Amino acid sequence: MIRFLPFILIPVLILGGLGYWRYVSTKASLTTSETSQQDQTPIEVPSTLPGASLEDRVKALEDLVTKLATQLNSLKSQTSQTANSTSSDSRISDLEASATELKARVSALEKSSPTAGSTSKSPLYIPLGAGGGPWIDQAWTTLNEYQAVINPDNYEGYSSMQLEANFRLSEPSGTGSIRLYNVTDGSSVSSQLDTTSTNFGVKTSGTFKLASGQKTYTIQVKSSEAKILFVQSARIKVNF
Repeated sequence: MIRFLPFILIPVLILGGLGYWRYVSTKASLTTSETSQQDQTPIEVPSTLPGASLEDRVKALEDLVTKLATQLNSLKSQTSQTANSTSSDSRISDLEASATELKARVSALEKSSPTAGSTSKSPLYIPLGAGGGPWIDQAWTTLNEYQAVINPDNYEGYSSMQLEANFRLSEPSGTGSIRLYNVTDGSSVSSQLDTTSTNFGVKTSGTFKLASGQKTYTIQVKSSEAKILFVQSARIKVNF
């Protein structure tokens, strides 16, 4: 019996080994099949989770750095624009202040002295009277109706004066004449104005200057051939 035992054990061991091998192979096949099925099912893991892969984390950091760089550049640009704007506003304010100061200085200069090349001051007029007559005197006659008290010192900077008179004759023959007269000093002042017209017209004398101090001035008239003379108005023109 013992002599046949090896022949019995060997087939049993072989059968047992075959059975174990089949069992192991079947289990391995099932494990491989399950693993394959699990691999075929896609599982998306957000890159922000702690279990994300190293590649996903690196990509997320790169995106964050890019966004931060963009925001930083934007902030730098805004800061630069703000600085430039502030600088421009400051420069504009300085220019406006300088312009205001310059205008004030120009105004002061214009008030203190005449600007070179500027037009002269407009003339002034001193009325002597109006609406007088008729007169027929052939000699110079002083008229009390046309008088003015004048002090040339009140017209600082004047260059000259002139007599202006609007007068006419009643008839076309003869000559009517007018001149300015200094009543205070008893002397004539202006040149003689003449007319032969029966229509009113303005005549202007040559230039003259008045004696210093306050004096009374009027006009004197005469008419040749005793023709009637009318004086509508008379005045002194003060030139600067």
